[in-house]
Amino acid sequence: MALTERCANSKQLKDWSEKKFGRVITEEELIMRTDPIWPYKHPLGYADPKDEDYCMEGAVELHAHGSPAAWQSEGRANFFDTALACSEAKYKAIVFKDQDCPSYSMAGTVQRALDFRAEEMAKRGEEFTPCKVFGSITLDKADGGLNVAGVQKALMYDGFCKEVFLPCQDSALQQALFGDDTKGIYVSDLKGTLVPEMVKILDMIAEYNDNSKGDTIALATCHVFNEEKYDISKYVHDRGMKVPIVHDHITQEMTQLTTEEALQLIDLGTYVEICANSTVPWTSMMNWIVAWDYNINMTKELLKARGPEHICLITDSGLSGYTETEGMRMLIRGLLKNGVAVEDIKYMAGAAPASALGL
Repeated sequence: MALTERCANSKQLKDWSEKKFGRVITEEELIMRTDPIWPYKHPLGYADPKDEDYCMEGAVELHAHGSPAAWQSEGRANFFDTALACSEAKYKAIVFKDQDCPSYSMAGTVQRALDFRAEEMAKRGEEFTPCKVFGSITLDKADGGLNVAGVQKALMYDGFCKEVFLPCQDSALQQALFGDDTKGIYVSDLKGTLVPEMVKILDMIAEYNDNSKGDTIALATCHVFNEEKYDISKYVHDRGMKVPIVHDHITQEMTQLTTEEALQLIDLGTYVEICANSTVPWTSMMNWIVAWDYNINMTKELLKARGPEHICLITDSGLSGYTETEGMRMLIRGLLKNGVAVEDIKYMAGAAPASALGL
């Protein structure tokens, strides 16, 4: 299949080319956002800091970045510093992602450092509980693309690899949006048939997850076409495979789903991520300004339609000026201020992502 066929038939690309303000943002929403009496006409509620702390405790972060990194490393929080902050905020676990190299080996080192800190503090009668630190592999070209052997190695790292991310910067979708639809990696064809490497990777993950220890690795769809997300989800669902699937930051423009698309994927048993960087003032991604309402409203719509069981709160943090715990707290605060129930937020921050990882 030529990549140009996928591009020519992509609903995502068609929506962007035909709609005035992007895929989901409407003119009415932009008018509301620029209302001259905005803060008085559309006041937000109050978020109790105690409720924020309660929702943060036990959080499981599925998608965070750190330094050192090959891309824009200056100003990033170090992996250890981030894991330390998560531990102090009483997170249950965090999964680090890196587009350019596997992070699962690093995760073991960071975990040992946190455990050592707990041991030393205990000697002084001080309490410190480390969160669980995990890594992942991203199937971009730097890691060999849809690299079956690379995934096989990742599965051997004593439970420290918790996610396999599909192509990110090298996905066919992202490369098409950069203007060259011949360089990217795709995972299925126009008929919905998965490429052989994708099938092998799914089989390997399913076989790994069928173990007596309860170890589970999830597949994150990352930056692939929405059509490809559906193809993979349906393939796993129809075969009853033990492969938890997570759809990354579904209100970021490039990976954006409509509410209907998100519900369709949830009904196939997969998880969707509501991301902090669509609600947090982060200078590296200014689209939060127009994505705020969509992010909050979609969360409410999905909760009303399906409940919190397959919705995960994440941050995608780790770039300059955007730290993990700050991002998560801001997302939780935004949901609280908009009337989302505390227990739903608690579940989305902790129990849902924990379920995706088998924790």
